[in-house]
Parts: sequence; C-alpha cells; structure tokens
Amino acid sequence: MTMRPASILRHAAALALLCVAGAAVAIQTADFDDEAVGELMGELVFHADLLNSLDALCPRGKTPSDWRAALPALPPEATTPELLTLSRHLAADAGRQLLRDNGGCTSPAFAEAYAESRETFGELIERWRKL
Repeated sequence: MTMRPASILRHAAALALLCVAGAAVAIQTADFDDEAVGELMGELVFHADLLNSLDALCPRGKTPSDWRAALPALPPEATTPELLTLSRHLAADAGRQLLRDNGGCTSPAFAEAYAESRETFGELIERWRKL
C-alpha cells in the first residue's frame, strides 16, 4: 500500500502534534483550549523542521535556511530537546518522502509542494500571533 504525500505529511505531523500537545497541557489562553494550543505549537515546530529538511535536500542558495529561527517564541514545554529531536526526525522522513513522491528537487510538483509548505508555515505563525 502506497501512501500519498499529503497522507505521509499528515501522519508525521500527527505524531509530532501528539508529543507536543502532551507537553503543553499547562498552557492556557482565553481563546483556545490547551489541546489546540499544543497542536498549534507542534505544527509550528514540525513545519519549520520540514522546511529545513527540504532545504537541506534541495539547497536553493549558498546560505542554508534556518526555519526554526523564524518561529515565534514558544513556551519551554514545546521546545524540550526530546521534542525538538523527534520533530526533526519526523520532518526529515517526511521531507525525503515528499521529495521522492514529487519527482525530485527540480520537478514542478516538488516546487508546488514546497510552496504549499511555506504558505502553511506562514499561516501557522499568523494563527500563533493571534493568540
């Protein structure tokens, strides 16, 4: 059984989200429940790591990107070394699969998938800022 790229990304993201959501139980906001905030933090970290992975697999310039540097300040519960390592590994696996499933670095399908990932990352940052 072959999984579609979107399914693989969703599966990897779900694993990362579960880990971060569990770590973020103590976070409370007026507009979101703890689980939603935990999921958002997990998605933010995962997408930053996914973009870092895609940039490492398909370098686009002389200076490597650091998408984690673009992350807003997150609570310490979301940035433990264990969670960051897990996210990095899941994102690396998802990035390799995305690259394989879309025909390599120079394919139009990969360019589209990369652009979608960047757009999603930007949307997640905006959601975080609205908290």
